[in-house]
Amino acid sequence: MRDVRKEKKDEKLDLVKMALLEEELKELKKEQGIKIKEGRLSHAVSSFFERRDTREAVPLEKKKYILLAVFTGWMGGHRFYARQWKVGLLYLLLCWSGFGIVNTMIDLMVIIPKPADEHGIVLI
Repeated sequence: MRDVRKEKKDEKLDLVKMALLEEELKELKKEQGIKIKEGRLSHAVSSFFERRDTREAVPLEKKKYILLAVFTGWMGGHRFYARQWKVGLLYLLLCWSGFGIVNTMIDLMVIIPKPADEHGIVLI
Protein backbone atom coordinates (compact mmCIF):
# COMPACT_ATOMS: atom_id res chain seq x y z
CA MET A 1 0.00 0.00 0.00
CA ARG A 2 1.33 3.43 -0.97
CA ASP A 3 1.85 6.19 1.52
CA VAL A 4 -0.30 9.00 0.11
CA ARG A 5 0.93 11.57 2.66
CA LYS A 6 4.54 11.08 1.62
CA GLU A 7 3.64 11.58 -2.05
CA LYS A 8 1.78 14.82 -1.25
CA LYS A 9 4.81 16.18 0.59
CA ASP A 10 7.00 15.36 -2.38
CA GLU A 11 4.63 17.10 -4.78
CA LYS A 12 4.59 20.47 -3.03
CA LEU A 13 3.61 23.27 -5.34
CA ASP A 14 5.89 26.24 -5.60
CA LEU A 15 3.34 29.00 -6.15
CA VAL A 16 5.85 31.68 -7.04
CA LYS A 17 7.40 29.47 -9.72
CA MET A 18 3.95 28.61 -11.03
CA ALA A 19 2.94 32.30 -11.27
CA LEU A 20 6.16 33.15 -13.11
CA LEU A 21 5.59 30.31 -15.56
CA GLU A 22 2.01 31.47 -16.18
CA GLU A 23 3.22 35.01 -16.91
CA GLU A 24 5.87 33.63 -19.26
CA LEU A 25 3.25 31.55 -21.05
CA LYS A 26 0.98 34.60 -21.40
CA GLU A 27 3.85 36.64 -22.87
CA LEU A 28 4.75 33.86 -25.31
CA LYS A 29 1.13 33.61 -26.46
CA LYS A 30 1.05 37.38 -26.96
CA GLU A 31 4.30 37.27 -28.99
CA GLN A 32 2.99 34.48 -31.21
CA GLY A 33 -0.35 36.20 -31.73
CA ILE A 34 -2.37 33.51 -29.98
CA LYS A 35 -5.53 35.03 -28.60
CA ILE A 36 -6.39 34.10 -25.07
CA LYS A 37 -10.06 33.24 -24.78
CA GLU A 38 -11.54 34.77 -21.70
CA GLY A 39 -15.05 34.48 -20.34
CA ARG A 40 -17.19 37.51 -19.63
CA LEU A 41 -16.75 37.35 -15.88
CA SER A 42 -13.03 36.74 -16.10
CA HIS A 43 -12.67 39.62 -18.57
CA ALA A 44 -14.67 41.96 -16.33
CA VAL A 45 -12.57 41.11 -13.28
CA SER A 46 -9.24 41.45 -15.11
CA SER A 47 -10.27 44.76 -16.72
CA PHE A 48 -11.37 46.07 -13.31
CA PHE A 49 -7.95 45.33 -11.82
CA GLU A 50 -6.15 46.80 -14.85
CA ARG A 51 -8.12 50.04 -14.52
CA ARG A 52 -7.56 50.13 -10.77
CA ASP A 53 -3.82 49.62 -11.18
CA THR A 54 -3.52 52.35 -13.81
CA ARG A 55 -5.73 54.83 -11.94
CA GLU A 56 -3.93 57.87 -10.67
CA ALA A 57 -4.00 58.40 -6.89
CA VAL A 58 -6.07 61.40 -5.82
CA PRO A 59 -4.72 63.67 -3.06
CA LEU A 60 -7.43 64.38 -0.46
CA GLU A 61 -7.66 66.08 2.90
CA LYS A 62 -7.92 63.26 5.41
CA LYS A 63 -10.09 65.13 7.94
CA LYS A 64 -12.56 66.30 5.29
CA TYR A 65 -12.81 62.78 3.85
CA ILE A 66 -13.46 61.29 7.30
CA LEU A 67 -16.08 63.94 8.16
CA LEU A 68 -17.84 63.40 4.84
CA ALA A 69 -17.76 59.63 5.40
CA VAL A 70 -19.24 59.95 8.88
CA PHE A 71 -22.03 62.37 7.99
CA THR A 72 -22.81 61.59 4.33
CA GLY A 73 -21.20 58.19 3.89
CA TRP A 74 -24.51 56.36 3.72
CA MET A 75 -25.21 58.18 0.45
CA GLY A 76 -21.64 58.26 -0.88
CA GLY A 77 -20.59 61.84 -0.16
CA HIS A 78 -17.00 60.86 0.57
CA ARG A 79 -16.77 58.88 -2.67
CA PHE A 80 -17.93 61.89 -4.70
CA TYR A 81 -15.28 63.98 -2.89
CA ALA A 82 -12.68 61.37 -3.87
CA ARG A 83 -13.82 61.71 -7.52
CA GLN A 84 -15.05 58.12 -7.60
CA TRP A 85 -18.28 58.99 -9.36
CA LYS A 86 -19.48 55.49 -10.21
CA VAL A 87 -19.02 54.15 -6.70
CA GLY A 88 -20.61 57.28 -5.24
CA LEU A 89 -23.61 56.83 -7.50
CA LEU A 90 -23.86 53.19 -6.42
CA TYR A 91 -23.87 54.27 -2.76
CA LEU A 92 -26.56 56.85 -3.56
CA LEU A 93 -28.78 54.42 -5.46
CA LEU A 94 -28.52 51.75 -2.76
CA CYS A 95 -28.57 54.02 0.30
CA TRP A 96 -31.95 52.60 1.38
CA SER A 97 -30.54 49.05 1.64
CA GLY A 98 -27.72 49.61 4.11
CA PHE A 99 -25.10 49.08 1.42
CA GLY A 100 -23.67 52.55 1.92
CA ILE A 101 -23.43 52.28 5.70
CA VAL A 102 -21.57 48.97 5.63
CA ASN A 103 -19.16 50.07 2.92
CA THR A 104 -18.59 53.43 4.59
CA MET A 105 -17.45 51.59 7.71
CA ILE A 106 -15.02 49.63 5.54
CA ASP A 107 -13.84 52.86 3.89
CA LEU A 108 -13.22 54.38 7.33
CA MET A 109 -11.25 51.32 8.41
CA VAL A 110 -9.05 51.83 5.34
CA ILE A 111 -8.54 55.61 5.58
CA ILE A 112 -8.08 56.10 9.34
CA PRO A 113 -4.79 54.16 9.66
CA LYS A 114 -3.31 55.79 6.52
CA PRO A 115 -0.65 58.34 7.47
CA ALA A 116 -1.20 61.87 6.22
CA ASP A 117 1.57 64.27 5.27
CA GLU A 118 2.30 67.51 7.15
CA HIS A 119 -0.61 69.26 5.39
CA GLY A 120 -3.12 66.52 6.21
CA ILE A 121 -3.18 65.17 2.64
CA VAL A 122 -3.52 61.47 1.94
CA LEU A 123 -3.47 59.67 -1.43
CA ILE A 124 -6.42 57.47 -2.27
